[in-house]
Amino acid sequence: MGPMVLGGWRKSPASGAAVILGFYVTIVSVMIGMIFLFSAASNLGPKVSKSLLGLSSIALACLGIYQLWQGSSTLLASM
Repeated sequence: MGPMVLGGWRKSPASGAAVILGFYVTIVSVMIGMIFLFSAASNLGPKVSKSLLGLSSIALACLGIYQLWQGSSTLLASM
């Protein structure tokens, strides 16, 4: 993020400040959305909660496998 802020700052200080402000507004907005989403999901019942837990477990396992694949292919390419 540093190079983007510096690039914006070089154009004008307002552009650099806008990059920082936009970044934090986005993070806070997404966090608020996630809080509302998880709050609504907890009110749907235990069956839905278990299904969402299973779905997120599968998604995280796939992400882990992908990360291992990328790391091993990068390591083998550098040898």
